[in-house]
Amino acid sequence: MVNKVLNSISKALYTEFGESYHYYVEDVEQATKLPCFHISVLSPLSRSVNRKDYYRTMPCVLHYFSDDKVTTNNNCYSIGERALECLEYLNLDGQLVRSEDMSFTMVDDVLQIFLTYRFWTEKAEDLDQMETLDSTEVSTKTT
Repeated sequence: MVNKVLNSISKALYTEFGESYHYYVEDVEQATKLPCFHISVLSPLSRSVNRKDYYRTMPCVLHYFSDDKVTTNNNCYSIGERALECLEYLNLDGQLVRSEDMSFTMVDDVLQIFLTYRFWTEKAEDLDQMETLDSTEVSTKTT
């Protein structure tokens, strides 16, 4: 589910900012092309409600690195506003999930955007479908 959240964030950013920006979900410090977003999920939480239903919390942080060193603050504040707007809702497997606790700040000329997504999900596999092994069907060979 973490990868689905990361992919949905990347798609939403791409839709808003286009191909002139780069989007990373992995650390690639030496090959980073500017301007870019680094997208991370911080300590995802999964709370079991019953056998198959889970309440998921995905706190996310995005780091935006500008290619414009002259007007970094003005540029970054504008990017922050646009990012909050385009990331307010994510489509996760047909479920529209709204972001909570949205904020951004500038630290050392890097824009940091914080978002938290909370949503319900179901366990993918059904435990009742597990097969049992009948020991009478197991044949043994001696060599």
